[in-house]
Amino acid sequence: MIAKLRIVFYLAALAVGLSSPVAYGQAQETNQFEDMGEFLSIEWEDLMSRADLDAILNAPPMSHDLYGWEEQLGDDPEQDAYRKALQSFDVNPEMLNKRVMIPGFIVPTAYNEQRLITEFFLVPFFGACIHLPPPPPNQIIHVKYPEGLPLDNYYEPHAVLGALNSEVVRNDLADSAYSMEAEGVEVFIY
Repeated sequence: MIAKLRIVFYLAALAVGLSSPVAYGQAQETNQFEDMGEFLSIEWEDLMSRADLDAILNAPPMSHDLYGWEEQLGDDPEQDAYRKALQSFDVNPEMLNKRVMIPGFIVPTAYNEQRLITEFFLVPFFGACIHLPPPPPNQIIHVKYPEGLPLDNYYEPHAVLGALNSEVVRNDLADSAYSMEAEGVEVFIY
């Protein structure tokens, strides 16, 4: 089931012109945050509500030969559920207020005077929010990192550690349904 969801998101990324990998994988045996205490390692599908996950896993057939995914969807309940899941703010209540580590790609939204990134969207695949449409809001985490982060390579996935909250953050780039005050940010090792 999870493998099918990864394929669906990867195909969605390809459909909007992205060719980079989805930020999924397992951290190596050496924990990247070993000195930071207990936390739950999660993946992007863990953030979706059960209804949204079911709608994505039962996606209607789509053609990549046609322009625009929305134009291909009809009005039946299954296709309507899929359309809503691709734009959903519904969060998974089981993930809220938990200290988690999740890998993803960084889309900067704020910098400090030293040009370090202090706020960013964490997204499941490279190029999200740059290309249209962005991932659903429940697949975007708005992260605050007051310490600041230098980012030399936008193509590298990063692991972010912090307590996950439900907070809608709207930005010109995208909207997110989750927020986090990061305790740590590291390059993600597959």
